Formats: sequence, C-alpha cells, structure tokens
Amino acid sequence: MKVTVLGAAGEIGRSAIQLTTSISNILMDYGISFSKNEPKFPIPVSSKELDAILLTHAHLDHSGGIPIFYVSAKPRLIATKITIEISELLIKDLIKLSSYYLPYESLELINMIKSAKPISINANFKLKDLSVQLLNAGHIPGSSMFFIEGDGKKLLYTGDFNTINTKMLHGAQINFPSLDAIIIEGTYATIEHEDRTKIEHDFISSVNEVVSNGGIVVIPAFSVGRAQEVLCVLHQYNVRGKIYIDGMAKDASNIFLDNPDFFRDYSLLLEAHKRAIWVNSWSERKKACKEPGIIIAPAGMLKGGNVRFYVKKTARNEKNAIFLVSYQVEDTPGAMLMKNGTYNFRGKTEKVNAKVKWFDFSSHCGNKELLHTIRMTGAKKVILVHGDKNKLEKFKKV
Repeated sequence: MKVTVLGAAGEIGRSAIQLTTSISNILMDYGISFSKNEPKFPIPVSSKELDAILLTHAHLDHSGGIPIFYVSAKPRLIATKITIEISELLIKDLIKLSSYYLPYESLELINMIKSAKPISINANFKLKDLSVQLLNAGHIPGSSMFFIEGDGKKLLYTGDFNTINTKMLHGAQINFPSLDAIIIEGTYATIEHEDRTKIEHDFISSVNEVVSNGGIVVIPAFSVGRAQEVLCVLHQYNVRGKIYIDGMAKDASNIFLDNPDFFRDYSLLLEAHKRAIWVNSWSERKKACKEPGIIIAPAGMLKGGNVRFYVKKTARNEKNAIFLVSYQVEDTPGAMLMKNGTYNFRGKTEKVNAKVKWFDFSSHCGNKELLHTIRMTGAKKVILVHGDKNKLEKFKKV
C-alpha cells in the first residue's frame, strides 16, 4: 500500500491523498485553495487510472477540484448523500464566481454528480482489494473518515474531524484496532480549544449585552455548518432579538433539513430554523440593519458574500458588534479585522468602532484531541496534513 500526499502538505487547503496497491488506485479528496482569488489545485493525477474518488466532506478545500476528473473520464465518486448534495451547491457557486480560472465547467459537475454513489456512515464496501468503512468525522453534517484495509495494512484518513459533541453533531469516535498508518489533519495542531460550554456562555452573554443596548450583532459564518451551528446555539439559549440569516447559508440549511439522519438533535435544528428570519432581497437586508438584532451571513472570513454589506452598515457604530466564529486565514479581511480592528471600506482602510470578538466555535480537533487520537490508534506511521507548516513541525516534536 502506497500513500502519496498530493496537496495540503504543510498548508491548509487543497487536500488530496492518493492511495495505491498493485491492484487499486483511489483518490481521497481533491480540493482547492485560493491565491489572490485564483484557485490552486493539488498535484495532478490521471483520471483514467482512478478506480474511485472518496470524498470526506463538501468544503471546497476538499471537494473543489474533483470535477476536473470528469473532463475525460467518469470515476465513481463515493461520499455520504448530504456531502454529495452540499458539494454540488458549493461547486456550482464556485463556477459562477470563478469560472474564468477553472479548468472545468458545469457539464463536468453534472457528470460528477451522476457518477456519485451515496454511502451511509458506518457502511462497509469493497474497492477491488481494498475494504473501506465510512465513519462519522463530526466536522460538518455528512463528513466522514475512511478506515481502509488492504495489502495486509490498516489505515485511517481522518479528513477534517472533531471529537467534541456540538449542538448539531456527534463528535467522531476514535476506537480502532492498531493502525499501520494514520493520515491526520493538523489545522489546530498547536492550539488548545476552550471548553465548548464556556465558549457558548460567553458568546450568548456578549450577544445579549449588545442587543439589550440597542445594537446589532453581525456574525460572519461559513455557510455550511458554522452558520447553522451558531443558529442552534442562539436558539437553545433563547437569545434576545430577531435572528436573520442571509446568503448561501439558506440553501445549505434547506439541504440539512432534508437530511434529518445526519444530526445529533434534528428537532433543535428544525426549531432554530423556524425562528430565523430568511433574508431574500436588498430591501430586507436594509431592514435588518435598522433595529437591534442578530445577522448571520457568509462569508466567514469576510472575503465575499452578503456579510460585507452588513459590516459596512454597522461597523462605524460603537453600539454594534462583529463576532467572528469561523477560522480566519492569515491576510484575509476577517484576520485583519481580528488583529488590527480595521476594515476596508471601498478601498480605504478604517478603524472599526463596533466591538470585535472571536469565539472559538471550531469544528476541528485541537492539540489535545489530536494527540489523544494518535495515541488511541497506536499508529506506527503518522502522516500530518492540512496545517501550517511551522505548526505541524512543532506538533511533530511532541
């Protein structure tokens, strides 16, 4: 069994792992990253030689490059049902926004979806000489890890994973026989997450304080997973004020609500969405900015999406707040806001008067959980991916 890391080696983004034996050739994920708005792809491989593509979850840094394999071939795509549906939503939007830079078009996405075979969590299946099992990864709805046996070896590819229960999802269960190798993410390899309940309490207290004082809380959030998790937290704690949801988060939520089996507490998800006010027009966006309340909108790093409108409308008023709940990549507008308290208003960088806070609603394992996972599996080889190079080097020494 041979493992080749095609992407996400010493970086976050463009995850891609190739696994080959004398008989089989499979790809696990094939994502993209962005450099100056242009997508960067992993090392290329021949689509005609692939037996299958296994997709851990729908985020573009794991799924965004997959349609390229459907230009000249139609390899089988294996993922959970909800992952296939969310991937289609996200890649459609990617084509709409970045078609000039992409080596594929809508036809390749159509062929990709037609070639997809939905597999349930915990299901086992065979790929030639390989035995594969999908396991809950706890990252976003439908996210999975792949446990693979073949060539007398046992391997686990975690993809992005989280072992802590959240409002929406059960955490990943790490209970494996002794592994020969583990391919494990390291997004937060050197960072310890705070206790989840404490984070939620601090978040709710901060939101209630702003709304009670007549302010608006803008929450930039990833449209898939984070926006819905934050909505569930707000609803369960019976937060004050109206809750608005805008952008692609609405489309993702509709897919979530059609797939109840993927959730820890579907009734909470359903009730939270009943409470939310769905923003569908510019007049409704302007209305949401005229009274105290809460607005959840992508993009989570402020790089695009309708959240930019809300930030421009609210950031100059000290009564308001911008609460970041998503991972902030270096040099993104969200990272600059968090670090310097500044935002670019139509080409001019200004100090923001609104309160700015970051709350660690992470859907990735922290340092402690990563170490525990490695120890629990007893893996003879550890392959670290999907993390900052310097942080992975520090983690490796531990």
